[in-house]
Amino acid sequence: MATTSIFSRKKDLVYLVFFLIHLPVMLAFDLTGYYPTAIKPAWMDAVKTWYYHTYGDRFFVAPPPWFPLYTLLEAFYHLPLTLWAIPALLRNDPRLPLQLLVFGLQTTFTTMTCLAEMYSWEDTDGGSGVKWVKVDKGVGGLGGMYGGYLCLGVFMAVDCYARLDQMVARTKGLQPITKKEL
Repeated sequence: MATTSIFSRKKDLVYLVFFLIHLPVMLAFDLTGYYPTAIKPAWMDAVKTWYYHTYGDRFFVAPPPWFPLYTLLEAFYHLPLTLWAIPALLRNDPRLPLQLLVFGLQTTFTTMTCLAEMYSWEDTDGGSGVKWVKVDKGVGGLGGMYGGYLCLGVFMAVDCYARLDQMVARTKGLQPITKKEL
């Protein structure tokens, strides 16, 4: 059975590019807090220092109590899913909509939490004595990075819901709730 090329499936191509970027970011940045110091290259800490001084992202300097749970989700859910999704997207695996719907929803809710937290940050030390780097909460800064991630999560969830709706409608002889193409 011939599979449709990834280049003719534009949304899947976007997802593939995302996962190809997401994988090294997770391994070289997000998950480095779990690496033993003895084997973690110094450049990983240097990248985090540069990132903080450039964007002011406090999640990697003074994370709220719930943030380590999100990095565990990244380690035990995002990483395995990403490793599965890259070849699955290339072969047009029929399970993609189900897997990416869950990923899109989880990403949407965790990113919304991060955005809400970020927008609550004060630029002053609040009497704590900690001198924070000013956060660019706009589209050109941290707000844009987290906002882009949120948009992708929402788009992926809606797209994959529509795909699943089409599949269910087709197999059950129902009228789909969604249009043929989003």
